[in-house]
Amino acid sequence: MSPSPTVTPLYLDARGEPTYAIVHPAGAATSRDTAVLLCPPFGWDEVCSYRSRREWAEQLARAGYPTIRLSYPGTGDSGSFPRDPDRLEAWTAAVAAAAAHARGALGVRRVVAIGIELGGLLAYRATATGAAIDDLILWATPARGRALVRQLSAFSKLELAQVYEGLQPPPPLPAGELEAGGFLLSAQTVGALNGLALDELTLPPGAARRALLLDRDGIVLDPRLREQLERCDVDVSLGSGRGYSAMTGHPQQAKAPAKVIASVKAWLDAQAGPSVAPSSSRAKVSERAELELAGSGRITEATLTIEQPFGALTAILSEPLGRRVPGLCAVLLNAGAVRRIGPNRMWVEAARRWAAIGVPTVRLDLEGLGDSDGDPSPYAEDAGLYVPELVPQVFACLDALQQRGVADRFVLGGLCAGAYWSFHAALGDPRVIAALMVNPRALIWDPELLPARDAQGLASQLFAWSKLREQYSGARARRLALWLALAPKRRLARRAGAGGGLDELDAAVDRLGASGKHALFVFSEREPLVSELVSSGAMAKLERFENVTIERVSVRDHTFRPTDSQRSVHEALDRALARELGHASLEGPSPRDAAARA
Repeated sequence: MSPSPTVTPLYLDARGEPTYAIVHPAGAATSRDTAVLLCPPFGWDEVCSYRSRREWAEQLARAGYPTIRLSYPGTGDSGSFPRDPDRLEAWTAAVAAAAAHARGALGVRRVVAIGIELGGLLAYRATATGAAIDDLILWATPARGRALVRQLSAFSKLELAQVYEGLQPPPPLPAGELEAGGFLLSAQTVGALNGLALDELTLPPGAARRALLLDRDGIVLDPRLREQLERCDVDVSLGSGRGYSAMTGHPQQAKAPAKVIASVKAWLDAQAGPSVAPSSSRAKVSERAELELAGSGRITEATLTIEQPFGALTAILSEPLGRRVPGLCAVLLNAGAVRRIGPNRMWVEAARRWAAIGVPTVRLDLEGLGDSDGDPSPYAEDAGLYVPELVPQVFACLDALQQRGVADRFVLGGLCAGAYWSFHAALGDPRVIAALMVNPRALIWDPELLPARDAQGLASQLFAWSKLREQYSGARARRLALWLALAPKRRLARRAGAGGGLDELDAAVDRLGASGKHALFVFSEREPLVSELVSSGAMAKLERFENVTIERVSVRDHTFRPTDSQRSVHEALDRALARELGHASLEGPSPRDAAARA
């Protein structure tokens, strides 16, 4: 298979809001006269499907179709915040800007928009309002926005019941707002989506417009969408959308929808007719975004690439346009397999807030994650993330930043595996002066860790084979069975003095204390590592070290999906950074204020 041409990250100007987009150009030998826009779904589905959409874009580009992936304003690496006004208009404008760039800059005759869930609503609306889009591929797209709002609302209620079980829930959100999967829709956005009816929007007339409608894993699409398209003289085809759930599963297990990609390519190959949306306009684009943060100053953001033997790492650097703290930079690492935006886009918010008070901040994708090159398949198992071989990639990022003159002292931060990498990078590099670790799953990885936790979980419940079959199936059940079978031998080995991971953990904790580097640990309720640190005695050591701070957040959720818990994490991170700056608090917008705007 021939390699994909080099991609181009850029910022599109959507009504003055920077919209982050990545262009995958077609190879010269295979170039077609059609460009494709990949318009993503909302929230957690967008996060989980990110790497799959990257693979999809690469395949389309290799087949000759230049492809643009974009993040809507207030999402991903684009500018703005979810509570900013007129999000539906801003999102629609972003799709239109991407279409204009494709038509004006990529040298194509036709533009096809692939809209997934929310992306389908936006692609259709943009076409109806005059965007340079010829054909539509709508996957899991409802005829009306209120169907999407109902789906998110149901998920939100189930989610909140779980994460605050046995805890005092926070005050409710402002009237009309909705949070689901860690992402927020303002009351205005909810109202706009509830009022969006595609079956009442007429597409501009034109010759040979086509549409492909894909269901969602066999769930029949609303017939009103097809009927409206046919009333607009669109040639409508129906196809299978099986693979949606696999694409939007957890980022570690998400799989690109191979059959859907193949059927979409076949449909594209069969195109006919001239462009039905001629356009001579070009979108305004730049390689760098300038962002105005209300009440706190202006910053810039740009993409960095860091060459490695396997390809390139990708990162976003946020820098102040005014005063900066000399020699200091923060680096935020992936939250497990989630790309550089962090859990619930929290790293974007933190990076911009910190850049605004003078601390350049990088959001980094490690190998095989987000937009960095490499094979993501090892991450299907947690053990693939907790490997020492990834830590030198953090050092490579620090090298690149130092060579660019950005900084020579660094604060590292991460959640889950990102906390693990921060911990080990702090122990291994004198340039790292602090590590901010949010819900690390482990500080020292041991192959026995997960089955031991599974066994403890079973022991804490009434044992029943039905429960075992329900919760511990497949490879996980086999791993647990083997661990239980070898338990007696393991106990004998420990009596003989083979301490294994516990000895290594004890030594690492001692090194952290002796280093004098500040370490912040933030834990949510019932994190398994907390009880393990307590039982091993490591927690007592950490609590005695003057350079270690441990904070708790009252929520039962590893990634802090509720916005109230996100605010608590932001405040803990800000306090830790303020200590490095020698202040009692940050001299900028409080995370509570930032969350209100976010």
